[in-house]
Amino acid sequence: MLNSPFMIALVLLTLLSASAHAQQSGPVANTPQRPPISEQDRTEAQQFVAEHHPELASLLSQLQKSRPAEFERALRELVPQTQAIQRSKERSPARYESLLAAWKVDSQIRVLMARWSRKQDPETETKVRELIAQRQQLRREQTQAEKQRLTEQLQKLDEQLQTLEQPETQRIQAEWEQLSRRATTAAKQAAKQKSTPTAGKSAIGKQTSAKDSAAAEQP
Repeated sequence: MLNSPFMIALVLLTLLSASAHAQQSGPVANTPQRPPISEQDRTEAQQFVAEHHPELASLLSQLQKSRPAEFERALRELVPQTQAIQRSKERSPARYESLLAAWKVDSQIRVLMARWSRKQDPETETKVRELIAQRQQLRREQTQAEKQRLTEQLQKLDEQLQTLEQPETQRIQAEWEQLSRRATTAAKQAAKQKSTPTAGKSAIGKQTSAKDSAAAEQP
């Protein structure tokens, strides 16, 4: 008979796959096949899981030892999740923290539900309900942040529209002045760069002439 941790790992794999399919948009038949994961992808995903959810890492280890094919399938589900979170780290630290917190809660819920499927105890249910409340709060905060981002984008678009609604002659004059300033600055920089090597060559030429004169005066 299969041991409990291994069965939990198999249930967890099913939950991972179900979660990934639920997040896809459009018919499954139209979803492009994912490319094979590289060794680097594999290593980085495992390191991410080990750092942020050790219990999940332990369950994945059960799969890796007993069912390598299922383990690979689990990694294929986890790699895009962890990569998306890591990419946001440099672009937006605040968004990274939010995505990471949401992933931790999602991951904990999946592990607990996998355990609950084996033993439907009230304690596990209570923990899952608490995590669901956390997840809903995180989603609310993420939605508010996205709304703020879109509001700021709309404000910028409104400003651009206001500028474009000015009289045509005024808009043309403003853009001409901007272009002429850039062209004048670029011309000055080009002239400066052109004169600098010439001055250097002139100095080298003077040094060479001085050396030639000194050599000619020697007996």
